Amino acid sequence: MKNHFKIIIAFLLALVVNGVPTNVIFALTAKEQQRAALQQQQAQALAQANQKAAEAAQMKTQISVVTNQINQTQAALDQTNGGISSTQATIDDLTSQITTQEAKLADQKNKLNQVISSWYMEGSVGFFETLFSSNSLSSMVSKQQYYDSIKLQVTSTIAKVNDLKAQLAVQKSDQQKKMTDLQSLQQQQTSYKTSVVNQKNLQTQMLNMTQAQQQQYLALVSKLQGEIATVSAAIYAERSKSHWNESIIYGSTSYPFSGIDEPDPWDFLTRECTSYAAWYWNVKLGKDWTNTQPGRGSARYWPELARTQGYSVSQTPRVGAIVTWYGPLYSGDQWGHVAIVEAVNGDGAIDLSEYNWTKYAYDYRKNVSPGNYGSYSYIY
Repeated sequence: MKNHFKIIIAFLLALVVNGVPTNVIFALTAKEQQRAALQQQQAQALAQANQKAAEAAQMKTQISVVTNQINQTQAALDQTNGGISSTQATIDDLTSQITTQEAKLADQKNKLNQVISSWYMEGSVGFFETLFSSNSLSSMVSKQQYYDSIKLQVTSTIAKVNDLKAQLAVQKSDQQKKMTDLQSLQQQQTSYKTSVVNQKNLQTQMLNMTQAQQQQYLALVSKLQGEIATVSAAIYAERSKSHWNESIIYGSTSYPFSGIDEPDPWDFLTRECTSYAAWYWNVKLGKDWTNTQPGRGSARYWPELARTQGYSVSQTPRVGAIVTWYGPLYSGDQWGHVAIVEAVNGDGAIDLSEYNWTKYAYDYRKNVSPGNYGSYSYIY
């Protein structure tokens, strides 16, 4: 940076000694540097905005994954809740069946008690009394068999009822265990869902913050774009003035492209100085000239492009040559500038044709001393 500054000071002193109006150099250089600084800030802000956009996209993907987890958990929870309801219905049905069997058991026990009571009442006079009071022994035996038969039937029914009741009790116990497991699962699923919902809420908050930051950067990009446009307008206004012994003629050219900053056939951008120079060489002079290094097609890189395509880079002007500026005073403009040499005057000044010295337009400048605008070279 110090060496760069020394070069500028030395160059300015030389201009003062030779009577060149340094206020013009300062005006152009300061504005070019200001625009370059604003463009750099804009590029950084745009990069930050793009970074935030990428982060937001990633967060949206994560939120989508979490949302699917919530939906899956809710589906599993719904299934568990359905299982709990179904199991409870089964338990209720088994409880009802057990109650019914208990009523049957009570009824059978009551019947058994009645049989025993009836037998006791009939046999209360004693065995011999019953025997002698009976019409015959066979009648006594028949009555005994009858009571035994009823008692056996009732006892058998009681046993069956008890067995069924026991089976129902086992089934109910199994269902109650199943209910306990389901309720435990329900609690786990509910807890997991709460955790995932909280995670989604946090991610949503972060997404909103990131998107807000992205909008802030985009707003800054827009603001800087306005400032760049203002400075660019001032630069173009300064360029349009007649400096030193120069004069600018605004005429017409057969350059065919009307769109702005669209790719041309040689991989430059239309209505920029580079596209005009490439068109002039390829179409008017029949020389091959293309952007051999995509991404480095700006005018300041053209001496390098020339060497890659076998052309000479010189300090001596020649009609039809490309003149390219790349610094140091003009280095405030990070793009540089190129034009076509239309004439070489006796005093070493040149006439040139160009595009975008005045905004996206063609002009013809006469009596240009290229050193007034910084470091330069000729390509042919």
